[in-house]
Amino acid sequence: MRPEFEVSQKQETVLIYDLSRELLERDINAGNTVIVSVSGDYSCIVGQILRHSLSHDGEICDGFSVDVPYPDQTWDDRYLLELRSLFDLYRYKLEDKNILLVEAGVIRGSNYKFMIEYLRDGLGITNKIETLALYENSGSKFKSDFVGEYYNDELEDLTFWWEQFNNHWR
Repeated sequence: MRPEFEVSQKQETVLIYDLSRELLERDINAGNTVIVSVSGDYSCIVGQILRHSLSHDGEICDGFSVDVPYPDQTWDDRYLLELRSLFDLYRYKLEDKNILLVEAGVIRGSNYKFMIEYLRDGLGITNKIETLALYENSGSKFKSDFVGEYYNDELEDLTFWWEQFNNHWR
């Protein structure tokens, strides 16, 4: 069993604000970007703080969250229907805006890879898509555009201060 890589509330908040400064320096803000929190049960804190910190001209960044399969699940018809429905529902928010996919932790990056391919090929979305990971496994096959901090999943189990036991992580 690997020891936990424990992320405190303070560490999480500091990294989110560090990333928001980096995004703002690159002119990524509420005027040109929609935030999609991937795996809402783990990533909504990151998405919510970013939505507010990327405010522009008095407007908070648009955004929403989408649930994705856990490692012991697959992208079945239910998940695909939810993904399609959410992007159909919020398509108006995407007009003339880039998409920033946000995750608290990227271990392998398979959900990012799948989502980007599905948005492009399955839904015909042509908006610029960028990715952000608060924490990313250094061994992840997928490399996010913006990363707060790297860790090694082979050596440590990424664990946030707010996490409770989850049967899907083994």
